Amino acid sequence: MKNKIIILFALVLTLTMTQCRMIEDQKPQQSITPEVALGSPSAARAAILGAYSTVQSANYYGLRYLLFPDMHGAGTANMNLRHSGTFPSFAQIANRAILTDNVEVSNMWSVIYSGINDANQIIDKVSKINDPAFTDKGNILAEAYFLRAFHYFNLVRYWGGVPLVLTPTDKAEVGALQVPRATVAEVYTQILADLNFALGVNTSLNASLGTTITLPTTYGTTAARKGRATISAANALKARVHLYRSSSGLAVEWNDAIAAAQAASSGFSLVGTFSDLFVARNTSESIWEIQFDNVDQNSIAFFLLPGANGGRNEMRPTSQLQGIYATGDTRRINTASVAGGTATTTTSTAGLKYFRVTTGDDYVIVFRLAEMILTRAEALVERNTGTDLTDAVTLINQIRTRAGLAAYAGLVDQASLRTEVFNQRRAELALEGHFFFDLVRTNRAAAYFGATWNANQALFPIPLREINANPKLVQNPGY
Repeated sequence: MKNKIIILFALVLTLTMTQCRMIEDQKPQQSITPEVALGSPSAARAAILGAYSTVQSANYYGLRYLLFPDMHGAGTANMNLRHSGTFPSFAQIANRAILTDNVEVSNMWSVIYSGINDANQIIDKVSKINDPAFTDKGNILAEAYFLRAFHYFNLVRYWGGVPLVLTPTDKAEVGALQVPRATVAEVYTQILADLNFALGVNTSLNASLGTTITLPTTYGTTAARKGRATISAANALKARVHLYRSSSGLAVEWNDAIAAAQAASSGFSLVGTFSDLFVARNTSESIWEIQFDNVDQNSIAFFLLPGANGGRNEMRPTSQLQGIYATGDTRRINTASVAGGTATTTTSTAGLKYFRVTTGDDYVIVFRLAEMILTRAEALVERNTGTDLTDAVTLINQIRTRAGLAAYAGLVDQASLRTEVFNQRRAELALEGHFFFDLVRTNRAAAYFGATWNANQALFPIPLREINANPKLVQNPGY
């Protein structure tokens, strides 16, 4: 069994590495075992590039994990996307009637854990490379810690407490991978620990490894280098983590959310024209942006656009999403212009955020400055001390001004500003993987979905095949 696992990982690593061209021209090294594959600096560099391809998967930020938060529950409420196609597995998610054998849920779970295993392999094997010329060893390890934190954050949002697997599968003896679920708090603790390594805050391993583990501030001036995680990306993820923990009642970390969002924002600026984020790509606002090309394609535009525009119309922006934008809001045409079955164009600024249906090379922005501004505004509103509310209005107005809207003119009180921040997050970040999570973490889901809401629906079911394979797993309530 152990030999099979080694060979399987080697095959996965080989195939994964061949997809890393979206970052740079480093050619992956073929391998037989992880020890061989990751036994040299050049192999380590190829492996970390290959680890990013997991995020590109159609079961992850290449389509499903990106868009499901905007469609989840659309059958019973006006979400940002509605299911307009034929996939029964999509319909279950849209109707919040998910079966435990839903293939979309199973595949998302699997690809995320595959990414975790890639990170675990790199952390384990690269740590053992002793080469004085391996000057970027600490950077590569930091990227692996960042990616592991990112994967666990995405697991905990949709499944709650999940198994914490922190060693590579080639080390597993029979039954060792049958890991029970950790608590949500434990998963978040691990995420923050990994981020502290990535940020160079935790230096406990530096002496033993002979290097400093930390992400770089930049990978150079080439725009495509935004496909790799930097210190800013790690701070952006940390800001999300503190925001989620605080708003879910696990902790009160508004100060930490503000500090991390400020740190993530350093060196970035809002683009003047909203559509440039998606037309020009890799802009001054983008903190971490997943790169695609005509070889490493995604199907996002294909699934969103109607047949007349070359798509399959599996999901469609709703008329209700169109309605949240005030007259003159420049974000509307790039977010909701396909409702009703037609798109104005798929080749100019009047398309969706994802419109390259033929080439499949729309980039996916994971973190950007506007989100960090709204994170700071939300945390200030919740902290609500001193000038926090007026400071939050100043931040909100940065987002409103770029959208072509007048300055905020509502009441400057906590309740009113909570609503304003939520509405601006929806308008600004629609189709970027946030809406359902925002409804749940801000305790709006029950009111939004009404009588059809069941609190158990806040989480996906643990995939049936995982339950069958691991008797230590306990299913989420209601499934």
